[in-house]
Amino acid sequence: MRKIITCLLFLLAAQTVPAQQKIVLENLRLYNLNEPILRYLQSPDIKQTIVTELNQLLGKKMNGQLTNTSDLPVELLDFNFVVPVIKPVFADPDPNLLHLYLDFIEADPFFFFRYDKENEIDSLTQKRVKTVFILKAHIYSSDQKLIRTEMLNVLISAAETPGIGNLYNLGIRFTDLTVTSKTFTELFKKSTSLLLDTANNLAAIEVKLQPAYLADNYLLPKTLNRTRIFVSTQKNISSYLLGKQSEMIRMGEPLYEEILLKGKKAQKYPDQITAAIKATQNFSKSDYVFLRQEGRDVLRDKNYLIKLCTQVDPTDIPENRNLLFTRFLPGNFHYLLQEKDTVAQFSILKEVTEKTNKIYPNIVTNGYDSTGFSTLPALGSRKTEWEVVYRYIINGSLAGTPFRIKCSGFDNSLREFFLADQLVCIAQGKFNPEKFVLFDASLSPEKLNQLFLIGFNRFLE
Repeated sequence: MRKIITCLLFLLAAQTVPAQQKIVLENLRLYNLNEPILRYLQSPDIKQTIVTELNQLLGKKMNGQLTNTSDLPVELLDFNFVVPVIKPVFADPDPNLLHLYLDFIEADPFFFFRYDKENEIDSLTQKRVKTVFILKAHIYSSDQKLIRTEMLNVLISAAETPGIGNLYNLGIRFTDLTVTSKTFTELFKKSTSLLLDTANNLAAIEVKLQPAYLADNYLLPKTLNRTRIFVSTQKNISSYLLGKQSEMIRMGEPLYEEILLKGKKAQKYPDQITAAIKATQNFSKSDYVFLRQEGRDVLRDKNYLIKLCTQVDPTDIPENRNLLFTRFLPGNFHYLLQEKDTVAQFSILKEVTEKTNKIYPNIVTNGYDSTGFSTLPALGSRKTEWEVVYRYIINGSLAGTPFRIKCSGFDNSLREFFLADQLVCIAQGKFNPEKFVLFDASLSPEKLNQLFLIGFNRFLE
């Protein structure tokens, strides 16, 4: 008897469940999205994933069901300041259908926070936000009446990531953060879930996303799936754990010392440096400066001084004033000093192309394991590989051993460290190491710290 009653109750309950509302997805309108996301939305697989997820969300949030789950209609908007209104025109006249329009818009954080009057976003959040996605849903009845509209602002900031490599930031947009295709589809799913939830009254959410990297043949093949060592920097002191040993290095503030070769205040300098300075082009009109930065190996109680020699030529001032002091004197006239001892002597070359090292702009990765690769749809005639141009290459001798440091990355935040022509470390960071992979476990921490002091000095803009 109990089984019969249970079955009857189930049948009665099933009869009371309302039929799912049929919904036509009329358009996904896009505006101002960064290039990778636009290209993701050209991929048939990603479009299929999105429309499938959307159908499931409509079932959960609205007891709805898409009439077509095999296509994602996309429209690229072009407007100034005011999003164009929707002009609903339906191909299917069925009076029982609802019609859904979605907007997915990217906004510059500066202008978004400047003109946003509804959300009270604190200043700390504003500083860390890299880009803003504005999501809107518009639902129309079959007689073209707007019956529901929803809006959600998604504030995107960067999450900590074990990724190492060339960040997908080509320097042509306001945003400096983009994501892999997997991360994007997950973001779309979660954001749309909140957007369509009638119980949700949030106007804005912050989401931390791990950034995407461009694939390459000179960093990723060496670092994928290798242990990362993370560095914490506070008040110019960088700390990390090497095995069970704590390490700490301190980087001082940049200092500038004018080299005086002429006039009443002329000073005496080593003959080799004086001769090298006088041999530079446009010597008579140029100024020369020693760039100085103190460093310290805290645990070993050793103080260091980075000392570089540079030319400032008034006839060739760089447009980017941060590069004003980067015309380094040719030759081994740059030093790492400890008290009166010369620990390292080296040269600095700028803008060096290595044709065998490649970056692949059509392949995106998470920068740390082999599961995060995705290929973007081809874009016009853009090259499928770029030669790597090193911002700086440092060559010299460290305590009698040849060493080399190669600085690359669109923001100059990648370092390859070599000792005796052997790669010993790859690190990410511009003026302080942030994370690194160590390839030589026998490398002494003291020597590694010396390499860091040279490679992350403040003058390698």
